[in-house]
Amino acid sequence: MIKYTSPLPDLNAGFAVDLASCADARAPLKALFLCVDFPNCRAADSPHPDTRYYYDILAGEGLRLYEKMSYGRLSMTVTLHEDWVTMPKNDADYGMERVITWETHRNYIQDAFDAVPDVDFGAYDIVYIAAVEGSAVPYSPTMAAKGWPVTAKNGTGCGLVVTFGADMHFRRGKLFCHENGHIMGLPDLYLYDVPDGVRDCFAHCGPFDLMGLIEAAAPDYLGYHKWRLGWIDDDQVTEFGPGESGCVTLTPIETAGGIKLVNLPTDSENGYIAEYRAPLDPDEALERDGVILYKISGRVENGAGCVTLIPPEPEKYLCPDPRSSDGLILPGVTLMRDGIRLTHEGGGAVRIERN
Repeated sequence: MIKYTSPLPDLNAGFAVDLASCADARAPLKALFLCVDFPNCRAADSPHPDTRYYYDILAGEGLRLYEKMSYGRLSMTVTLHEDWVTMPKNDADYGMERVITWETHRNYIQDAFDAVPDVDFGAYDIVYIAAVEGSAVPYSPTMAAKGWPVTAKNGTGCGLVVTFGADMHFRRGKLFCHENGHIMGLPDLYLYDVPDGVRDCFAHCGPFDLMGLIEAAAPDYLGYHKWRLGWIDDDQVTEFGPGESGCVTLTPIETAGGIKLVNLPTDSENGYIAEYRAPLDPDEALERDGVILYKISGRVENGAGCVTLIPPEPEKYLCPDPRSSDGLILPGVTLMRDGIRLTHEGGGAVRIERN
């Protein structure tokens, strides 16, 4: 079976996760959850002065979502540090804007680590840092650098860190799963730059997978991502190479068991994946069930369209609406791309014919 390779050193769509930099989603993971405030923005004066609130909306909701998305296979323990950690500088002094440098992010993490001298950061695989509500920390970047940890003054360190900002209050557990997706090696599916003629930054992924639009209609991870993370086994994937044809019945990606994916490689770095989506938790906002087909590109960078949804209507290429069920291949519909003919025969049954 072909599992796509990638020559890229950063997060990408290649099958193998770089475990030198990222967490192993197949292994038990231990995480620490810290809450920070600032001299000018104290927790006692905020709308939510209890650290448990931040833990619940992020880790609490996120772990429940992961229980569903991973079919119970992700083993993660997140420990809350119940006391507030006060940073040495005012919030705006850290420059935690929408786009920040590696150094800016590490300096922020460094101060948070140094402010908790009694914590052994080396005892944890991941550290989450949530900023107090009302602070000037707007967004939630991730540092996936296991081989280059931030080391606290006490000599312990961690290289897998998410710093949560104001978007946590409306994105909640889905944000936790998006940023933790990077920790486990998954790329951004939205575009960092939108070329002329493309609908928006979600044009490649449409409404599927919260690694694109976190608030999309179908936020469950793509089946290909679950396969990479070890939550879908090889024997749950059926492959058709050039010149091959056949039928397979897929079970919904939202439920455990059964055949989950059709793999349609075009070479060692590129190919297509078909899966079956249904309006089931966490994709209950889908208008109906259907098959989706998407292209994997191992040579395309993270944030540049490394995974591309293929709508059944050619004129909708790079034009799916991420807040609808746009892109579903409905029963009786046939889609043809790159010598691949896929027909959805209903209920997740698909017929594949390849030139």
